Amino acid sequence: MTLLKNRKIAIIITVVVVLLAILFGVTRSLNRLATDIESMFYYGVFLEDQGFTQPALNSHLENLAQATLDSVSIFANHPELSNVAEDLRMARRELIDASNIMDKNEAFHNLDRAFLNFWDASLIELSDRDLEARNQFIDTFNGATTAIQNSAYNDVAVSKWNNVSGFAQLLRPFLPVDPPQTFGADVPIPDGVFAVPPPPEIAPMEPDSP
Repeated sequence: MTLLKNRKIAIIITVVVVLLAILFGVTRSLNRLATDIESMFYYGVFLEDQGFTQPALNSHLENLAQATLDSVSIFANHPELSNVAEDLRMARRELIDASNIMDKNEAFHNLDRAFLNFWDASLIELSDRDLEARNQFIDTFNGATTAIQNSAYNDVAVSKWNNVSGFAQLLRPFLPVDPPQTFGADVPIPDGVFAVPPPPEIAPMEPDSP
């Protein structure tokens, strides 16, 4: 009787250990997959059908940060643009300090608002030098925004996250798994972050003809 009781206990313990091992393995695999997916945000997305790696979204944000810094240094002392230039500086600082994709997305949204305020305020008479700097900033912002909108990161992230085994998908809602974060997406990754959409494009103002 004691032997039978011990055998039952041993079987229960074995089953529990196996189940815990399975849950731990699935959790570790999903977290590793999420990390691998998010690395594409920083290092680029390889497009298998086209055979090349698309530039990383983070590189476009770095270009925006540098262009903003250049513009702030030019317009910070401009009597009519100093306030919006300061807003740009603060938004850029937030973007630089952002430590993850969700924070970078929020910072990008705030930089967009500061940029739009700058664009409105800069519709004034400017020197040729300032006008050239203004238009270059707008071109850079538009170019980076277009590249972000055309990035395959969100599509690939959703595809990879959904392309896991049915068993893993079944367990995923009950596991301590942090899903990969999207950037500027209209549709969130399941269990993921709903990101704000990217800003609209704005055409630069052409200088007046002499």
